[in-house]
Amino acid sequence: MKIYNFDLLAYPKVPHDAPGTPIPSTFFDPAVGARNYREHLEEMAYCEELGFEGVVFNEHHYSAYGTMPSPNLIAAALSQRTQRMKIGVLGNILPLRQHPVRVAEEYAMLDCMTDGRLIAGFVRGIPSEYLWYNVPPSESRGRFGEAFDVIMTAWTEPMWSYAGEFFQFDNCAIWPRPVQQPHPPIWVAARSAESIRWCVERRITIAQVYQTTDQIEDTFNYYRQQSRDAGWEASADQFILTRHIHVAETDAKAQAIAEPALRYFFSLWNRGFNEAANTVVAATHQVRAALYSDQSFSYFREGNRERVNFHPLSWDELNDTGFVIAGSPDTVAKQLKRQMAQVGAGHFMGMFHIGDLAHQRVMDSLNLFHQEVMPQLAIRQDWE
Repeated sequence: MKIYNFDLLAYPKVPHDAPGTPIPSTFFDPAVGARNYREHLEEMAYCEELGFEGVVFNEHHYSAYGTMPSPNLIAAALSQRTQRMKIGVLGNILPLRQHPVRVAEEYAMLDCMTDGRLIAGFVRGIPSEYLWYNVPPSESRGRFGEAFDVIMTAWTEPMWSYAGEFFQFDNCAIWPRPVQQPHPPIWVAARSAESIRWCVERRITIAQVYQTTDQIEDTFNYYRQQSRDAGWEASADQFILTRHIHVAETDAKAQAIAEPALRYFFSLWNRGFNEAANTVVAATHQVRAALYSDQSFSYFREGNRERVNFHPLSWDELNDTGFVIAGSPDTVAKQLKRQMAQVGAGHFMGMFHIGDLAHQRVMDSLNLFHQEVMPQLAIRQDWE
């Protein structure tokens, strides 16, 4: 099992009654934001000292849910504060990028700056981001696939050209090149049947979050079946489980600390997803129709096909469905091992900084996880 800290970098001070989705930017206090970046970077860098395999983060726009519109900047900053652990970006939103070559160049720079420690991730983004970025959602899969092909070509060919529907390049050669050859490891967040089949064709590692443990088991099993049909066997290293996590001295203390922070996070998630959808109902229906087909989630077992809205669930329900792993070190170790065994994943990404959780609370949780949970797990570190 490989352990990572996955950080969304939520903004911690949005009033409950703040208007609008997106929230007006006047509610962003630059002083609070600056401190928030400093604290999150401190937590990320500390994970190397604690023996984590790496730290991973992602890209979001127009939302306090995740204040990393350019995760590559965070990766660059962290590259100069660490020496051994992996730095993962999961990922750059390819359909929203006008020039995929820029992604290839920046990831190559990061791989050089980290001396070959980059994990290069790619995602498609969420429906509201397409509307706010004025990118036709009907072009999502096409743009994603072409952008990915451009990046792979740029990394592996010394001189190259590309002629697609969305991107055209002639007689190009990128500088720099990645340290890791032929390119850094690729991770993709994939859930629909179409996306999973696309990843299987390229043997790409996939990540899952915001589903029940049973649903994630179905998702990974669908990948396994597709790989068998293609003549190869997927290993545990092909799968990443992501969960909110908090460790405290007792189960009761963990709930008392983590649940308010989780409810705050849910309020930000609602603004970025559900409320955004409600404010643009007609457009959102078109977006969803363009992003997903009737077959996208047909592989789920009967009883697992309903989307589970985690935000109204009780604390016990959040634990039972697997959305959160929290408690004493023994409780966390038991929950974590149970979920990882059920879904068959080789990588675990823990979202240790939950919502508006205080910085010291996050550090305390990381310390307890290191001291009392990690010894109970089978930990692998590529850099040892």
